[in-house]
Amino acid sequence: MTIKGDSCEYELLTEAVKSSYKLKSNGYYLTCEIGVREGLGSKVIMDAMESKNHGTHHHIGIDPYGDLTYVHFDKENDFVEHPKTDYTNLMKLRLKKDMIDYPNFHLMEMTDHEFMYKYRNGLTIYEDKPKLLNKYTVVHFDGPHRTVEILREVLFFCDRSHVGTTFCFDDYTLYKMDIIDKICHEHGFRPIKKGKQKYVIRKEFN
Repeated sequence: MTIKGDSCEYELLTEAVKSSYKLKSNGYYLTCEIGVREGLGSKVIMDAMESKNHGTHHHIGIDPYGDLTYVHFDKENDFVEHPKTDYTNLMKLRLKKDMIDYPNFHLMEMTDHEFMYKYRNGLTIYEDKPKLLNKYTVVHFDGPHRTVEILREVLFFCDRSHVGTTFCFDDYTLYKMDIIDKICHEHGFRPIKKGKQKYVIRKEFN
């Protein structure tokens, strides 16, 4: 099984996991990726987490898939008026097959807006008893690349972070990262490492 990816600098995503101060949410570690596509980003996060945490980790992947049309970038970066996604339902089926060895992978087939509303109180895990997980250790932002969308996501996850949470931003040069950085800084996040495509920050204090 080879899970594909359409990004680069995945080593920075691994570093985001290793740089986080892991704090359990009701007995479990919780991570998230917005924009799953073929699954490599989620696999990188899960592999890095599971190597240390032995089954106490749950990962959320958010992606609606489908043959959708939407504005993906800020207007000044749009090379066509309405860029068309290639996050097809066939890709989703391949992903589900490839993730069969990751039982704690939770694919949320919805937009980030829908997720943030439906799971605003957290993700409930049903094992010996229901447990609500609502603090995220790592979040990979690789969905919409519009500043307003990322800002909305960041505010949501900042409120559900803890000291030691790491955020990893993909394609950060394509949107107004200075605005995002300012908001994160106000929530106690500080830079860890910046590559050509990915940017990692960590929450140092509340």
